[in-house]
Parts: sequence; structure tokens; C-alpha cells
Amino acid sequence: MRVAAVGDIHGHEHLAPFVKDLESLDPPDLFLVAGDLTDRNDAAAFREVADAFRDHVRCPTYGVFGNNEYADSHAAYRAMSGIVFLDDEAVDLSIGGRAVRLVGSMGSLDRPTWWQRNNMPGIAKVYDGRVATIDGLLEGAGFRILLTHYPPTHATMGGEKEAWRPELGSTKLEAVVRRRRPDVVIHGHVHRGIPQATLGAGQRTLDDSGGPGSIPVYNVGYYVTHAITVLDL
Repeated sequence: MRVAAVGDIHGHEHLAPFVKDLESLDPPDLFLVAGDLTDRNDAAAFREVADAFRDHVRCPTYGVFGNNEYADSHAAYRAMSGIVFLDDEAVDLSIGGRAVRLVGSMGSLDRPTWWQRNNMPGIAKVYDGRVATIDGLLEGAGFRILLTHYPPTHATMGGEKEAWRPELGSTKLEAVVRRRRPDVVIHGHVHRGIPQATLGAGQRTLDDSGGPGSIPVYNVGYYVTHAITVLDL
């Protein structure tokens, strides 16, 4: 199963190179979008990115919203794109004859940002609720992919400042990932991160990664990869 994934195109900022990547991309079986197709809720830029997907992608395409797609515009973004957006939801797919459960969510933060704390009352409870929801959606066996915008771990944060990490991702959700053990985790959002890390059930540091049963985590944000990520799963 060939999966293409991308996030953080941020509208016009990466649109031109992204289109070139699409033009040279060997057709995947599934395309996953990790949020922030636009920047600061720019609907016109979102439409241009969505048109690029529509013009070049022929396989099933699923995504999650990022923090730059504001909640009051989600319905409009769904209507103007051919992308199926998952909002704390799971979908069971058959891709190339293989059964796949895809769990999609914007994700969670361990600590809301300063702006969120001052403008989004109750957002901390929303984040904790998402952790519980994703926990339930990942329950069970079979091949499972977790797709989020916010990183469900600190492992892929690379050069991001330590003090900022609780406002960039979620160790609470990482605990769910370690326990539920999806086969692949895909996210975006972190601009100074690294493209890949692995999580193991007994892992304490990144140096312990890569052993049997480890869970691959991919940061597919365009700031990090400068390309569409392609995975053979």
C-alpha cells in the first residue's frame, strides 16, 4: 500500500513547489493531509490548494484540519474540496484489498497556547476530551493509521524549544499511542521538527528507538520535508 502524505502547505507559501511535487508523484493508493493547507484562514488560498489536489490526485484523500483552518470555516472548506476531513473520527477503508482503520483528529496540546487560554475558554477540556476520544477510536486490532495535525508526541520536535513543547504537542496522547499501538502515526504542525521518529512500548529516550514493535511517527509538514512524504506500508 502506497501512501502519500503532506501537511502545512500554508497556502501560497508552499503552493508552487507542492504543485510541482504533485506533477511528478507516482500515483499513491491513499493520500493523507495533516492540516494547515492555508494560512490564517485564507479561504482563497485554501481553494487553490484544494484545486491542486483535485487536478492531480485520483486516489481516496482524507485529511484533518489544522489550527490555520478556523472552526467556523470548516463547513465551507469541506464543500470546496474533494478531501474527506475527519474530525475526531475513524473510517474503515479497503485500500488495495487491505483493510485499514484511519483515525483522524486535529489532535491535542498538553497546554493551550497563550492566545488559546485568553480567547478559547474551556479549550483545555476539549484537548483532554480528544485524547479520550482518540483512545477509544484506536481500540482494537487490524492495521491502524493515526492522522493528526498537532504532534501526538514530543519525539519529532527536533529543534523546537523545550519550554514550548507542551504548546506544540501532547505527551498525554503519546501515552495513548504507546498503549494502543497504531501501525503508523502521521502529523504536521511542527516547523522545526524532524521528519521521523519511532516510539517503543518500553522506550525512554529516542536512542532506544527502532527496536521490534516500534511505532513509526512521521512529521509530514512541508517546512520539514520540503516534499510530499511517500510511505510503502
